[in-house]
Amino acid sequence: MIMIVVLLLVVFCGGCFVRVAVGPTLLDRVAAADAISIMLTIIFVLLGLVFERTLFLDVAIVYSLLLFADILIFAKYLERKDLTK
Repeated sequence: MIMIVVLLLVVFCGGCFVRVAVGPTLLDRVAAADAISIMLTIIFVLLGLVFERTLFLDVAIVYSLLLFADILIFAKYLERKDLTK
């Protein structure tokens, strides 16, 4: 059952990747990239449960911390840039 959820999340990541590639605005692309990162974190946690390895959980924690820093950097960049063009 968990592997089915992991496969569905991979499919959803593919859909978000399409939005990153052809998104109409910069904000759509950033939101899709953040959604991909969140789904990958969930995939790491689920794989840690399936394989009963704590290494996947450690990777998920580090990845989520990097995701938080990534969101702050994007927010700072978007704050300075004029998005009306």
